[in-house]
Amino acid sequence: MKLYELTGMYKKFNDFANDELENDVTEDEIQALIDNLEAIDDLIENKCENTAKLMKNIESDIKALKEEEERLSKRRKALQNRYDGIKGYMKVMLESSGKQKVNAGLFKIRIQKSNPSLEVIDPKLIPNAYKIPQDPKIDSKSILAAVKNGEKIDGVRLVEDKQHLVIS
Repeated sequence: MKLYELTGMYKKFNDFANDELENDVTEDEIQALIDNLEAIDDLIENKCENTAKLMKNIESDIKALKEEEERLSKRRKALQNRYDGIKGYMKVMLESSGKQKVNAGLFKIRIQKSNPSLEVIDPKLIPNAYKIPQDPKIDSKSILAAVKNGEKIDGVRLVEDKQHLVIS
């Protein structure tokens, strides 16, 4: 049974039990109602425990994947740096020997002129027609700190009624 089904069942049964308690019921009937509520409560606790275990497994998978992403990123960067270093070394060696091209077995290697590129010396002097407009970004962390310190800022409100789940 799914957790949402159990919680719905618990609420319905609790409402039913409250309605029944308004009528004349025996101690045995009261005990039966309590036993049923406790049984449903135990099922909910068991389901929550299993769900928390699943969440912990997923959390550990996420952590492992993040670590693997970082490891692979470092490896890729190291290989890229190695590649760039070897390429630069070969270019310097060809330039220092005065050669512009070499037939090297399977490869034809040559030094050629690059496409024109642009170096921006002073961005303030560039006309606006050549600038891409950027939307201003809101610094939520700074605003939150200011509002917590009592500052009144139009366009925001402090939300304090949110709740979150903690598994310990």
